[in-house]
Amino acid sequence: MQKRDDSVRARALSDLARVAEQEGERDQAQGLYNEALQQFTDDSLDPLLPDLLRRKGTLLDKQGDPEGAIRYYTKSLEKATLIGSEAAVAHALNCLGLNAQRRGDHEETELLYAQALEFAGRARDWRLVGLIEQNRGVLASMRGEFGQAAAFYSNSLGAFEAAGDAEPMSWVLNNLGILHTRIKNFHEARGHLERGRAIAAGRGDSVVENVTTLNLAEVWMALGRLDTAAKFCGIALEQAQRRGDHLSAAGALRIRAALERRRGALDKSIATLRMAIFEAEGSDDRLLHAEMLRELGELSSAVGNTGAARSVSREGVDSGQTIGASQMGRSSLKPSIPKCDL
Repeated sequence: MQKRDDSVRARALSDLARVAEQEGERDQAQGLYNEALQQFTDDSLDPLLPDLLRRKGTLLDKQGDPEGAIRYYTKSLEKATLIGSEAAVAHALNCLGLNAQRRGDHEETELLYAQALEFAGRARDWRLVGLIEQNRGVLASMRGEFGQAAAFYSNSLGAFEAAGDAEPMSWVLNNLGILHTRIKNFHEARGHLERGRAIAAGRGDSVVENVTTLNLAEVWMALGRLDTAAKFCGIALEQAQRRGDHLSAAGALRIRAALERRRGALDKSIATLRMAIFEAEGSDDRLLHAEMLRELGELSSAVGNTGAARSVSREGVDSGQTIGASQMGRSSLKPSIPKCDL
């Protein structure tokens, strides 16, 4: 008997795979995606196939297999083209663009994002348009093209507003806040961050609320409102500790140390910064760790402890060399990362 597609079972398996991914069970998710794909014949043109292939590719990307991810993204693109789904084509191109961005091929990234945007616009998929424009904004910001980044983020925000999707609106507002902080447009940054924080709080999104609160603390510090900055820093620290988020807790402690330094309490600042470094131990953010070691070296030197200054500065240099000196010198602000899917 000729095999027939079982799209109902495939969709159920795909839903289980996504739950497994969200719970961090990536091996289980991969097995479920494989089983879902086995529900279709090789020549199937079922509309679910491009999504399944793309999600399997994204999982492989997360597991450190970019070549495998490219194979599945390409299969997704081929199936989407044969089916004639402009939205699915746009999704696949966006994921290929993100993969190219991670490989550092910015020319290919720009081309793929532009193509993805064209197909998403034709499909009138405003959520996808917003996602792609946000990814373009992240790329432009990374390259120091802040005016272009602001335009992309504004386009993204408008698309998500048109789609009535509040969650990604909060991501883009956070990114706009970070961008305006970097170009020292602090009042504009504050407005975007406050709006993003209000949306996140209204949705019960503790992660984005925590990030925007932390970023607002840095903005208030830049504006010279140290008491207000300390208040937001304390809120962010409490939120992070309640969620068990050591990296965000480290970021909040780093800002608290900077506030103490601004007030001349150098010994207190050193103690706080040591706590921040301890919180960041074991995290994947080696850049933050190296930056805090550098700051600890500067503080130790300022209080006359040259031995400790040399020791931590050497450790910071060693850590920084594993990252690349070009990335050093950032703030504590936490942007949204480029995304393949919402």
